[in-house]
Amino acid sequence: MLGEIKKVATSRGSNLRRMLSTELPMMDNLIIDGEENEEIHTQVNTEKNSNNLEEAKTNVATEEIKENNITPKYNSVFGSVKVKNESDKEITEEILTPNISLENKKDIIIFHTHTCESYTPSEQFNYEMTGSYRTTDLNYSVARVGTELEKYLTNYGYNVIHDQTYHDYPAYSGSYGRSLTTVKNLNSNKDAQVIIDLHRDAVR
Repeated sequence: MLGEIKKVATSRGSNLRRMLSTELPMMDNLIIDGEENEEIHTQVNTEKNSNNLEEAKTNVATEEIKENNITPKYNSVFGSVKVKNESDKEITEEILTPNISLENKKDIIIFHTHTCESYTPSEQFNYEMTGSYRTTDLNYSVARVGTELEKYLTNYGYNVIHDQTYHDYPAYSGSYGRSLTTVKNLNSNKDAQVIIDLHRDAVR
C-alpha cells in the first residue's frame, strides 16, 4: 500500500515539474484579478535585464538539413536569394535593393503573420503541435525568436514593440489581412519605420 502511495506521489511530482517548467517562463505575463502583478513582473524584468547578452555574431553559416526536407520551389534567383513569385509583378534587383532613408530608427515593431510557425521538436525541446510544425505555445514557435530579437535590440537602446497575436490560428487563411490590421493599430501613434514580420525560414 505504501509503495502505491509513493508511485502516485512521484507521478504527481513529475507532472508538477513539467507544468512548472512550462508556466514559470510565462510569469512575467501573469495577470491576477484583471491587473498585472507588478511585483512578479518587476522581478522577472530585473532578471532579464541582468542577463549579459552575447553580441550577435555575423557571417555565420547556416546548415541546411536535406533529409525529410521539402523541395524548394522558386522561379527567380537573385544572388543567393531564391524567390517563388506567384504575383503578376516582376521582381527586379532595384526592388530588392531599395534606396531609402529612415527618419525614425529608434522605434521597431516586431510581429508574426504566422505566429504558430514552429520547429522540429527534439528530446530537449519538445512541444505539443497544434498543426503541422505549428504550435500555439509561444515558447516554441517563431514568436520565441521574436522575443530573443527583442532582447538584443532593447540592449542596443531601441524601443521595441513585440506583438505575439495569433494571426494564423485557429484559421490560417486570412493571416496577412489580420496581421496588417494589427500593425496598423500598433503603429497608429508610433510612426515606426522599421517593421519586422518575423517568420520561420522553413519547416523541418
